[in-house]
This record gives sequence, structure tokens and C-alpha cells, in this order.
Amino acid sequence: MRKILLTLIIIVTMSIGFIGTCFASDIPEGNAGMPEMYKAKVMKIKQTTRQEYQEGNIVLITQVVDVQILEKEYKNEIVEAVNNMSGNPAYDIDIKEGDIITVAIEPTEYGEPSFVVTGYERTGYAIQIIGLFIILLIIIGRWKGIKSILSLGVTISLVFFVMIPLLLKGMNPILVSIGVCAIATVVTMIIIAGWNKKSFSAMIGTVGGIIVGGTIAYIYGILAHLSGLSAQEAQMLYYIPQQIAFDYRGLLFAGILIGALGAAMDVSISIASALTELSHKDEKLTQKQLITHGMNIGKDIMGTMSNTLILAYTGGALSMILLFVAYNTPLSSIINLDIIMTEIVRSIAGSIGLLFAIPITAFSYAIMSRGRGC
Repeated sequence: MRKILLTLIIIVTMSIGFIGTCFASDIPEGNAGMPEMYKAKVMKIKQTTRQEYQEGNIVLITQVVDVQILEKEYKNEIVEAVNNMSGNPAYDIDIKEGDIITVAIEPTEYGEPSFVVTGYERTGYAIQIIGLFIILLIIIGRWKGIKSILSLGVTISLVFFVMIPLLLKGMNPILVSIGVCAIATVVTMIIIAGWNKKSFSAMIGTVGGIIVGGTIAYIYGILAHLSGLSAQEAQMLYYIPQQIAFDYRGLLFAGILIGALGAAMDVSISIASALTELSHKDEKLTQKQLITHGMNIGKDIMGTMSNTLILAYTGGALSMILLFVAYNTPLSSIINLDIIMTEIVRSIAGSIGLLFAIPITAFSYAIMSRGRGC
């Protein structure tokens, strides 16, 4: 069974990669791009200058540093780079000798490369924490942990190699997101739970829940005149070199579906697993009793899972909430802001999707339990 499962996973993953490559190859190229980055080590801070403007209200600090390039065509070369700081901790890079940073090349009049410090090098730390997560999954979950890693890999592949390329081709984000969520759910449930009643009911509950939540989000997005452009990143999509006419409200809908997908799968598989265990313990349970047990289990889950979703969005907006409170902004004014109403719709609609996943999973499992009385 494991060999069959692994073969299925490999086929699905390779198919996703192939399909994604085909989609990505059709994405129109832009006329501009990000400058090429190089990993470098700070060898020496040669000079620091400080300039004040508007009676000290604006302070510009410029550092000239020697850095050793650690990769690509300039590997092991020591070059001079400039680090510009404006006194804003959100953008300033306070580097010290020995720091590993990234630098970019800026064009000059004379055609010679000019290096500018762009940030700290964080790739290594990202790899470390991801590796720690994978190791812990394998140690604690063993075979289940390995299957979790595989399912996560398939989901990430679907998002980055299928969904993103399709969206960048200007396709309908609603249809794309529903399709990606459905495929991710089916593959994940089969990998985690196998080909059985438990996985099928969890699939139906997950897909049903996120569709209900996403539909509610879309309806209230229209009623509340949400633009889908509340986030700065969404506004920047206006200026990407591909000049794609995005459906920004549809992108908001897609984001809500993807954001709620993991929690919906968690709720659905928890209920389906619990009902499976109950069925094994007592084969005389009727369909009505299975539904009742499923709903009771769901009631215990719904409070914590709704909190998880809402608190996740609240945590992401914590700085904004502090800003409003600091300026004593009236509650009605806060709610009327596009960005705040967007987050309200996103979190509440996602939670509603979780609520619907509970009865849909319970009813699905009960219906699949043929031969039981009512």
C-alpha cells in the first residue's frame, strides 16, 4: 500500500511540476526586473558620514564599506559598497564587520558596477528553521510525518507552480483558487488518510466549507464595496511590467480561500477521524447517531479553530490596531476603512467556512456509512 501511495504522490507531484512549467512558460515577460543580488560579507566599515536637513528632523547616514562577494561571478572579490540610512528602523540596515548581507549592482554613467547594500542575508536561517520543522515532523510523526511533508510539498507546488502562473496570465482568480483548493484537498487527504470513507468525507467537508466561506466573503465584498486593493502589495500590482488587468476583488476571494484551506482541512479530518474511531468501537451506531456525534465533536473544535483564524488575522494587523488606538480613532471610522472591513470579512467569512465544514463532514460520513439504520 505504501509503495502504491508513494508512486501516486510522485506521479501527482511530477504532473504538477510539468503543468506549472507549461503555465509559467506562457507568462509574458516584463520590461523591468529586480536587480541581481549577491551574498557578501562585511570586511571593513571605511567611512560613515552624517547629514542633517530641516533643522535635524531628517538625518541621512551613509556608510562606505568593503565587502567580500561570496557567490556568482564576483565570488571572493572584495568590492566597495554603499549603505544608505535615513533614521527609519523599518528600512535602515545597521551593519557591522563580519555580518553576512546582500548587495545589488546599480548602473553608473561609466559602466562600472556600483554596489549598494540591500539587506541582511536570511536565506540560511530560513533553510535552518524549515529543516528543523521537517526533522521534528519525521521524529514525532514518523511515517505520518513523512506523509505530512509530502502533502505540504504538493500544496505548495500547486500554489506556486499552478495558481500563481495562472493568475499572472490573467485567468479568473475565483475559478483558479477553487480548483487549486479542491486538488490540494483531495491529494492531501489521500496522502494523509488513504483511499477510504474518512478521507472522502473530509474532502467534501473541506471543499464545501471553503466554498461557502468564500462565497459569503465575495457577496459581502460586493455589498461593502471592497476594492481588493487595501493591501499595499495589491496596489503595486497595478505597476508590474506585465500590465495584467487583475480582478482585484477576485484576488481577495482567492486569498480568503487559500488562507482558510488549512484550518478547514484540520477541522474536517479531525471530525472524520473521530467518527471513524467511534464506528470501529461501536459498529451498531446509526447514521443519525454518527451525525450527532460529529456535531458534538465539531462544537468543541469550532471555538478554538475560529479563534485560530481570527487571531491570526488580528496578529497580522496588530501594529495597525495600536496606531488607531494611539490616535483615538472612532470605532465607526475604523470599520469604514477599506483595509479594516477587508480583514473583518476575511476573518469572519473564513470562520463561517469552518463552521459549515463541521456539518458537511458529519453528514457526508454518515451518508457513506451504508447499511446503518436511521
